[in-house]
This record gives sequence, structure tokens and C-alpha cells, in this order.
Amino acid sequence: MRSVRVDSVVVVYAATRPEAVDTAKRLSKTFEGKVKKYETLSLSEFDQVYSRFKEGVIMVLGGDGTMLRVARRIHSSDAMLLGVNFGRAGYLSIVEPYELEEACRRILTGDYHVEKVMRLSIYGDDDFIGDALNEAYVSSTKPGKIIEYRLLQRELLASDVADGVILATPVGSTAYAFSTGGPIVDERLESVVIAPMASMTNLRTMVLSIETPVTVSVVKGEAQVLVDGYTSKLLRDGRVVAQKSPRSLSLICFDERKLFSKRLRKRLYGRP
Repeated sequence: MRSVRVDSVVVVYAATRPEAVDTAKRLSKTFEGKVKKYETLSLSEFDQVYSRFKEGVIMVLGGDGTMLRVARRIHSSDAMLLGVNFGRAGYLSIVEPYELEEACRRILTGDYHVEKVMRLSIYGDDDFIGDALNEAYVSSTKPGKIIEYRLLQRELLASDVADGVILATPVGSTAYAFSTGGPIVDERLESVVIAPMASMTNLRTMVLSIETPVTVSVVKGEAQVLVDGYTSKLLRDGRVVAQKSPRSLSLICFDERKLFSKRLRKRLYGRP
């Protein structure tokens, strides 16, 4: 989707990365006086100021972990996220540091696209935990212990005994799920990747339509669920439900289909 000039820009930077800190300071000269609202915040400051971010551009200077922490605060598709890679991999980042000047110019002139990607709403024991951009991981609360679980979608699909099971979005298919041997999935497909971790029944990764919610029911073992690596919950009843979130995430890009092609090249070749 083509977009227009923006009125609000918030720059969020990873304070642990000196290059990101220096770049954030320089960006104030680029945006101040050219947009109605401009802020520069460290990641911890952003978490304190915004429990829910609803509109405007968020430019994230950091790695994928920074992107995931910012994304969990976004509750509206009117908020547009742009990742600038100051991390190791940067699968979620569209812009490399050397491309930043041109990216800022195009944001200010409205010369960019918005790609809406699906997230998964994750519920544990019927409590809403959060919207996953990458994945939810169901595992034992005790390191080294296994769980026995059932996978359901309207009816029983499979039973398994494993270290855990990953429920990944298409965007998250190149993250944790990929390390289990899972496939790379195009984010245009509304689906969920089910990736068992060290399955004792040799259950393989599967890709399911998310039109119907997917349930993981832990029948043996004390379990927990971890959403995007940051939000966790102990499970009393051992039940996790993943369904399509009504809150898609809007990602800024400058070439059509840039997110998927960049994720693919980075995963396969280690470069954008």
C-alpha cells in the first residue's frame, strides 16, 4: 500500500549499541522542524512512555530483539514501523545504516510503501498474552524436561512428546522455527508454522491455515509459553491458543516485496 507524508516520527534506539545511539542523536537534525511531532527515546524509555502506540512512524535503530520489543507496544495499523539494522542479523529490518539518509528523505516526502503483516494473538489458559510477530514457544517450566502435548484445530491433529513446540507466523518462519528445519513462508500467506522441538515421536514441521485457531494442550508436564522471546506465562491448565490477530503490523518498505526477499537472502546467504 502506498502511503503519504507523515506528521509524527519517533526514533527508538538500542542503548547498548553505540552506533545506534550516535545515529539517533544525528537524526534529530533530520526531522526536527519538518514533522509536527518528533521524539528520540531509548528502548527502555519507549517502554515507559508508551504502553500502547497508536499512530505515526516508529524508526527502530537496533537488532531484531529491539524490533520485537517495540512491536509488542503497537496496537494499531496506523502505527508504521521501520527497522534500521544495528544488530547481527536484522531479518526484520528493511534499512541498513548506509541507506538511512535516503530512507529519511523518502519518509519525509511520503515516497514509501506500507506492508501489513499478520500477527498471532496468543492466549494462555484463556488469558490474552500478546500478539506475536515471530512466534510463541510452549515448553516445560523446568530446563531439560519434556512435555507431552496434543495439537488441535477443530479436532485432534497430532500428539507428541518433545522439548516443546513453536507456533510461528510467516514472518517468524525465518527465526526460531527455521532452526528446527522448518520452511521459509511468504508473509502474504495467512498461516501458522507448527515446529516441534526435538520430537520423540518424529513429528515434523507443518504449515496450517490460521483461518481456524490452533490449540496446544499440554497433557503431561508443567508448561509455560514465551511470546516473541520477552512475554512469558506459566500455564495452569496447559492450554495455549493461537489465532489470527485483528491487529496487523504495518511495516515501512521502499520496494514492493522487500521484506520477504530480504529475509530470504539473509537466511540463505547471510546478506541482504
